[in-house]
Amino acid sequence: MTRSLILAAWAVGVVLLVSCEVLSVVTKRRYIGFVALLRRWTDGRLRLAAFFIGWMWLGWHFFAR
Repeated sequence: MTRSLILAAWAVGVVLLVSCEVLSVVTKRRYIGFVALLRRWTDGRLRLAAFFIGWMWLGWHFFAR
């Protein structure tokens, strides 16, 4: 049951990311897309390091069971 919920949450996340990109393309970049948002989040070295550490933490806690 827990695995199904985690997979469903990931599926919802992917749908939201794809929807964000589609909205960005359809409105001719009036709204920020996921790739631009990711670039903004990882703009500096400190932000990139924080993003990388956060990603490692997520991977360790959700995938390495």
